[in-house]
Amino acid sequence: MDILVEEKYVKQAAELHRDYPVVDAHLDLAGEILIRRQLGEKNIIREHYLKNWRNAGMNLVVSSVYVPTKILKQGGTGAAWDNALKQIGALAEEIQETEEVMFVRNRKELAQAAQGEKTGILVYMEGLDCIGEKLERLEALYEMGVRGASLTWSRKNALAAGCCKAGERIQITGGLTKKGKEAVKELERLSMFLDVSHLNDDGFEDLKKTAKKPFCATHSCAKAVYENYRNLTDAQMEYLAAQGGVMGLNGCKYIAGSLSGNHLEMLCRHGEYEIEKAGKAHVGFGFDLCDSYDEADSALEGKICGEKCDCLLHHGQIPLLTAAFLQRGMSEETAAGMIGGNFMHYFDSVLP
Repeated sequence: MDILVEEKYVKQAAELHRDYPVVDAHLDLAGEILIRRQLGEKNIIREHYLKNWRNAGMNLVVSSVYVPTKILKQGGTGAAWDNALKQIGALAEEIQETEEVMFVRNRKELAQAAQGEKTGILVYMEGLDCIGEKLERLEALYEMGVRGASLTWSRKNALAAGCCKAGERIQITGGLTKKGKEAVKELERLSMFLDVSHLNDDGFEDLKKTAKKPFCATHSCAKAVYENYRNLTDAQMEYLAAQGGVMGLNGCKYIAGSLSGNHLEMLCRHGEYEIEKAGKAHVGFGFDLCDSYDEADSALEGKICGEKCDCLLHHGQIPLLTAAFLQRGMSEETAAGMIGGNFMHYFDSVLP
């Protein structure tokens, strides 16, 4: 049985979400927009997200650019680069057509998003398979508005080995390649943030020796709470916090471990443990809500979407999770940082 949240905490959480910044550090938005546009849809943000973003008081959504494995298998790096550019282009057009949202590419625009008049969208690459070994493409991505990257998704590429997929139990070895270490330096030169959520343990150790600027984990949980190679160890959480990073609480049931439906309970357990190990200034939200993306992707292939993976039905339920944290004894100060303040501070420290 999941947590039953009392109404007084729901009201308290709603006030926090109204008065303080709210951030989701990971959503496959660009890819979903491209897919839904290919299906003939328009106004995707307004039709599928805007109402729930408003109900949650969303100030900033970090959109990943994730290239599906099937595209890499079909056409290699060239097809992956083409798909990435199409995603970025589709997202840019959507933002231009939706007056309630705005691009966030620098600290000034981040500050504007914090004011709450428009929801900011910050773009980053979830894996750099699309650049191959062509590091000059990082600057090209920067010019298109991309402001961060993870070296790899859960697959090996020219830069790093990556960890296993969320539903697997496989320890993958192999750290950063020479090109991967060069990519870290180039990302830092461009003031693009680095995400470790899909990096394996060997890669994390290599990154500790390579990175000079704070890196983050946009969508990872705690391995001690639920054993999954996509989650961070205590030592990794402590190191990430010590060098100035923030980790985003992942809302996938296979990563949170809420397979019995106890979603709020498991997310609270992860968040509380992460705060204990990393500190209250280094934990945020990075839910990776995928059900809407999966629904669109299945429709494009003429299939019916299978089992749902998200712990929350939509972004409008984020205040309910905040209320559960408050009911379990979290202070308003700690909650305000977790719902968005911590990631806003991190991005303010790394963006140009």
